[in-house]
Amino acid sequence: MTNGLEDVEGIGSTYADRLRDSGIESVFDLAEADTDEVSEAADTSESRAEDWIEQAHDMAESGDDDPEEAEGETENEDETEEETEEGSEQETDEGKEDTEEGDDEEKQEELTTKDRLKQLGFYDNEFTEFPPELSGLKRFKANENPDPIMEALQIQGYDTTFMRLEMIEALGRIGDETAVDVLLEEVNDNDTRMEAMDALGRIGSEEATDKILELLDPERKVQPHVRAKAAETAGRIGDPDAVELLVETLGSDSSEVRGTAAEALARIGTETEDAGVVEELARVLEEEADETVRMSAARALRSVGTEEARGALSGYEDDRNELVAETASAVQT
Repeated sequence: MTNGLEDVEGIGSTYADRLRDSGIESVFDLAEADTDEVSEAADTSESRAEDWIEQAHDMAESGDDDPEEAEGETENEDETEEETEEGSEQETDEGKEDTEEGDDEEKQEELTTKDRLKQLGFYDNEFTEFPPELSGLKRFKANENPDPIMEALQIQGYDTTFMRLEMIEALGRIGDETAVDVLLEEVNDNDTRMEAMDALGRIGSEEATDKILELLDPERKVQPHVRAKAAETAGRIGDPDAVELLVETLGSDSSEVRGTAAEALARIGTETEDAGVVEELARVLEEEADETVRMSAARALRSVGTEEARGALSGYEDDRNELVAETASAVQT
């Protein structure tokens, strides 16, 4: 059985599609690719690309259906007449199997959304909720079973926003990293974007960082509340790769975005000390007019915890903002 790209740990449908678009269509292609090539194709970090390539090497060395070996076997000119007959019978059987598989796929496409949900087990209980599949969702959530929920979210045409939001929330509560790719797809949907980011923040997988940073990019036209949610999510994930863009976000025109970026830096804490964060947070503390943002900047400086950060808080023990003063005093004692 040939391993697909999705069989590599860390490669979901989104990354797999990006790789295929760049000509990396199988595990064998991935095993022979360069780190830079894979990193650029998938739009991910080089360390993650290197890990994928190592896994692909291991899979390729296991001998699973190497295309070149398979081609060599079929070109054997010394095949006996008996082997030819057996091969013909095998081809006939395989043809029947392909036809049956094709029929199954057509039947699957003809199934209604309700039929698909029934197959996934959403109706295997007494209906105590409306819509009825909500009862099944709560059961999956209680049992920490993300698989049927992820499959339900990928049913084409299942556009009941209320249920999609409930499913996304459930995946966040379950916290299984296998749900990250599905949730990243939901980030692309305006109806589910905010809940999907919240779920990704709960899961905390750095695999989501690249997508979240896209929404923080100042070159993109993103509404302030969406950018603020992206900053919050970056902080909850805690990936140091987000620090540089979060610092840049401190200069946003929106006080909501500035405050959330400062809170995110506070969450990441000591990981921020090498990114010039202290200087920028000190500027915010001195110049910011919004007291909530100033308070977040003070909290972030305390979380960084370096001597430079403590020095930036020095002198604010009697600040007009009581919470800023308390934070500065706590650091000096």
